[in-house]
Amino acid sequence: MAVTGAALAAAAGFAARGLWPGGTHPPVASAVTVATALVVRTDLSARQTVAGTLGYQGIFTVASESGGGVITWLPAEGGIVRRGQPLFAVDAQPVTLLYGALPAWRPFVPGMTAGPDVRQLQRNLAALGFDPGPADGVFGWSTELAVQRWQLASGETVTGAIPLGAVAFLPGPLRVTTTPAQPGALVTPGASVVSGTSLTAGVQVWLPVGGPSVRRGDQVTVTMPDGTTTVPGTVTDVGTVAAVPGASGGTVSGGSQDGGASSGGQGGASSGPGGSQAAVIPVTITISAPIPAGLDQAPVQVSITQQRADGVLAVPVTALVARVGGGYAVQAAGPRGRVIPVTTGLFDGTSGLVAVTGAGLTAGLPVAVAQG
Repeated sequence: MAVTGAALAAAAGFAARGLWPGGTHPPVASAVTVATALVVRTDLSARQTVAGTLGYQGIFTVASESGGGVITWLPAEGGIVRRGQPLFAVDAQPVTLLYGALPAWRPFVPGMTAGPDVRQLQRNLAALGFDPGPADGVFGWSTELAVQRWQLASGETVTGAIPLGAVAFLPGPLRVTTTPAQPGALVTPGASVVSGTSLTAGVQVWLPVGGPSVRRGDQVTVTMPDGTTTVPGTVTDVGTVAAVPGASGGTVSGGSQDGGASSGGQGGASSGPGGSQAAVIPVTITISAPIPAGLDQAPVQVSITQQRADGVLAVPVTALVARVGGGYAVQAAGPRGRVIPVTTGLFDGTSGLVAVTGAGLTAGLPVAVAQG
C-alpha cells in the first residue's frame, strides 16, 4: 500500500507539471518586461494644442493723398519697401515710406504748428542720415535744412518743404501683397494704391470662449507646417470681444480685463448646442523664425501651456502601479523593492512624466517601469 500510494503521488505530480504522457499544459501568463527609471526633480507643464494659421502680422493700405494723376510706377507684389524707399509714383513723383504710428494729415512746411507728426519726420530724417537736430516736434531751420539735404540726395526739387501725399507713414517695412491699380491708371485723392503686411511672422488663433485662459506675454510652441519643426512664440495680442464666425451683426462680450482669452481646446470655430457655432476670440502670436517660402497662410499647431508645476518629484507614468482599493504606488527597483504609495499631481504629456509625492520618495531613487 505504501508503494502504491507513492506511485499515485508521483503520477499526480507529473500530471500537474504536464510531463505525464497525455497531460495538458496549463496556460502560462506572458511576462511583463520591467525596466528602471530614476525619480527626478524637474519642472512639468500641461499643454493644450490648438490649430492656427501662419502668416505675416498686420494689413496696411496706402492711399494717394495728392491731387490725383496717373500712376507711373508700382512695386512688385511680394517686394519689400523700407524706410526712404518709394511706395509708388504718381505723375513721376514718388511717395516715400517713412516709419511712424501717425498718418500724415498736413504738409510739412517751415513755421508750421509743432506736433507729433513733425517729431516723426525728424526721427526719420535722422535715421536716413540727415540730422535735423533734436526731435522736438518744431519745424525750424535745422529741420528745413535736413529736408533740403534729403531732397538733394534723392534727386528731387529742393524746396525744404514736403507737400501732403509725398510721404506715407507706416509702423515699419511693408511687404507688398496687392496693387489694385496698374501703371497708367488714373488715381483720385484717397484711392488705395498699395496694400501689404508687416515683415513680422506670426500665427493667428481663434479660441472658443469658456476654457483655460491665455494672456499677453504667454510663451507657446508652434509646430510648423512640416509637422516636425517647432519654434517658440509669444502671445502679443488677445481680443477683448468674442464674435460668432460667419455671423452678421452683433458680437458677444468676451475676454478679461487683464488681456486674457478662454479656450475650449480647438482652433477656429467650434460648435455650440444644437450645432451652432460658438463665439471665439482672436489671439495673435509672434514668432522669431522666418516663414518658409510658399507657406504664407499655412496651417500650424500651437501648444499653449495651461498649468505648471516647478521643482517637483516626477516619474514616468508607466512607473505607476494601481493599488487595491484605489490610488497608485511605485515600486523601488530590485527583486524585493519596496512598494511606495504615492499621490499623483500634474501630468506632462510631452515628457510623459507625472508629479508624485510619497513617504520615502527621493530624487535619484530607481523605480520599476513596465515596458510593453
